[in-house]
Amino acid sequence: MQFSLVLDELAKKCGLGSFEPGGELSLLFDGQHTVTFQSDPDDRSVVLFAEICDVDTLSPDRLGDLMEASLLGSQTEGASFAVARNLAKLILWKRHDDDFSDVAALERAINSFLSAVITWKAKLAEGARGETLPSIRPP
Repeated sequence: MQFSLVLDELAKKCGLGSFEPGGELSLLFDGQHTVTFQSDPDDRSVVLFAEICDVDTLSPDRLGDLMEASLLGSQTEGASFAVARNLAKLILWKRHDDDFSDVAALERAINSFLSAVITWKAKLAEGARGETLPSIRPP
């Protein structure tokens, strides 16, 4: 089922308005995690992304560690990190094909991405407070 139709169904289930194909929608989870959905009907894809932290809180070494952690999505539930220079934010993003079997499949994709967002926000917040970060590198 096309993403825009499934997201429209999910939005209605949550009591939100309709979702326009090719549009963008941001949802706030747990009052603290904003996930934005951008669909591209021409590319038949949807990108989920979320701001993780301010880039200026990260050392160059830490940024390198994050790139390594997102290599092939190995430690990020399949997502990747990027830097939005215009916002000075570290972004976590994940691309999906524009095809979900039903609302439950979309909910699983959202929950998987949201899990990575929450995990990385917590890891990087610990480092910003000067606490020792758990190893980002796999054992």
